[in-house]
Amino acid sequence: MTFTAKNRISPSAGKAGPSHRQALSRRQVLAGGAALGASLAMPRIVRAADQEIVFATWGGSWEAAMRKAWFDPFQEKTGIAVKTISGNTYGKIEAMVKAGRTEWDVVETLPDFQWIGAEKGLLAPIDFKVVDKSAIMPGQDMVTDYSVPQVLFAEVLTYNTKLNPAPQGWVDLYDVSKFPGMRAFDGADVQAIMESALLADGVPPDTLYPLDIDRALKKLSTIRDQLQFFQTNAQGEQYLSDGQCIMGMLPDGRAINIRDNGAAVAIQYNATIMTWSTMVIPKGAPHLEAAQKFLAYALTPEAQAAIAMAYTYGPVVPKALELIPASRANILSGGPEMKGKAVLRGEKWWSENLATTNEKFNTWKLG
Repeated sequence: MTFTAKNRISPSAGKAGPSHRQALSRRQVLAGGAALGASLAMPRIVRAADQEIVFATWGGSWEAAMRKAWFDPFQEKTGIAVKTISGNTYGKIEAMVKAGRTEWDVVETLPDFQWIGAEKGLLAPIDFKVVDKSAIMPGQDMVTDYSVPQVLFAEVLTYNTKLNPAPQGWVDLYDVSKFPGMRAFDGADVQAIMESALLADGVPPDTLYPLDIDRALKKLSTIRDQLQFFQTNAQGEQYLSDGQCIMGMLPDGRAINIRDNGAAVAIQYNATIMTWSTMVIPKGAPHLEAAQKFLAYALTPEAQAAIAMAYTYGPVVPKALELIPASRANILSGGPEMKGKAVLRGEKWWSENLATTNEKFNTWKLG
């Protein structure tokens, strides 16, 4: 847990997690609100105080991984059970909070909800006397008064191994003279497209934000005829696996998946964009104290190492990498392969500018 592209990141084929097709999106802020109305009118089931929490999740194999790495061990340690519920839309959070009938204690979201939820008064502040934020990796906006990061995921330059020389980074991704052939991009992932274009155009990573969208579109126009947009991660995998595209941007887990299954592809970590999912506590959470304890537990090095072993997302606590075998750490987002190479996405900027950027990008595509 995607940031708001259709497929933010799904780590490998057949796995669920914070991908855009499953994740919360601010375009869904009002979604689910009406459907929730009837349930809010029913009497709330009273649970034993702080003996259980409800965690709203994206579900699937990602939920199963959290059950193994976090939920069951947390219950064993504290006696607090973790129940899960899916359908964690922004609209449902808003409806519950405004009705004064919050049913969820912890929700995994995309980073934009750190600010959207706070601005709407939908979130409870994190108690940093309970939750140790000092161990969390540095990064602008990764921690706010109302949120903590959950795990890391990334998008990486993936290329055909027949290319000689091999592409070395962003510039080569956009160099059609040196590397003629089609490039694969998620057609709905405007974030990676704009970021990669600017980085290829020479913008230093530390001055990437605020993004110059007009400059990005101008750079993108230089490879317009070599662009192949995919609609699903599986389709993107196929484009790279069968050679329809010579290179492109894929979720790191997807790239690893096709590589390890025999596709003639390699990963160039010099061109990596990394982001994170977040955990928040809705305002009025019935078990606030227990929810704070859960967040504190999930951010321990041991718990972060456990989730990284259970799933291919990277830990947000660097000390966790010391507890993970090197062979595993090297394939994780934020692991040694990405150290010093990954650009951390400016999620706050995107939370404020995604809609207008999408409009410009869609207009460009029609041009």
